Amino acid sequence: MAYMTDENGNYRRTVRCGYCYEKGHNKSACPKRKKDLKENIKRYTQELAEDKFSRDWEKTNTERYLRHSKDQLHKMETRGQNRKCGFCGEEGHTRRTCTERKRQVKERLAEVLDIRKRTAQRMMDAGFGPGALISVDHNLQGQNAVMAVVTEVRFDDIRKSHVPSKDDYFQGAHGIKFQYLVPKEDSWSDTRRTHGSCYFPVDYLNVDNIPRDEWYRNPQNDSCELVSPVSVSEDNLLTEYTIGKKEVEKWVIENIVDPK
Repeated sequence: MAYMTDENGNYRRTVRCGYCYEKGHNKSACPKRKKDLKENIKRYTQELAEDKFSRDWEKTNTERYLRHSKDQLHKMETRGQNRKCGFCGEEGHTRRTCTERKRQVKERLAEVLDIRKRTAQRMMDAGFGPGALISVDHNLQGQNAVMAVVTEVRFDDIRKSHVPSKDDYFQGAHGIKFQYLVPKEDSWSDTRRTHGSCYFPVDYLNVDNIPRDEWYRNPQNDSCELVSPVSVSEDNLLTEYTIGKKEVEKWVIENIVDPK
């Protein structure tokens, strides 16, 4: 691996050619190697046409060199044409240059950013954010609701599959962190818990305003209910990591377009 400087003087990683040792390309795309192969083919072809070899092995070697040079040149000139894309299955390109993959990344990125921003706006309108008083529902665990204060709202994983739909099953989104007003006894041990987490109230994710009775299989998860709102800004809810295009695009590729 080698490094080059861009127009701003910043270092960026690149490759170094194993043939001419220049930076910015590899041996299979080396312009000097391509030129040398063409010259070799011309020279070997001429030598065979003149047939002035004093020994048989000299002619045999020249024929072999000619075949090898032609083969290597053919590989360079048809490089990538017979490859099959690991994303769309079409030939002639790779996953990295696939136009269908790029289209899906662009669409999913716009979709995720839109959902996160609209969900945050609904929460701001309601006054749900850090500092808000909530009632935490532990009924699914056989416990009564308790009071807590929101300490953090995490949008790291919010995507389309968390949005209520008429036609498709949607998931609960886990990302509300809080502090109990009164430490709560842990049902699995003798300790008392001061902090906890739960799922987003689904109403905030209902960005398309679909009536609740039309939701397709509403997921039942431990959630919370707003008791006392606070003044909430976008900065209280969204960070560069959750709405920054570069960061979210990387997340979209890893979790939606190219999931492991």
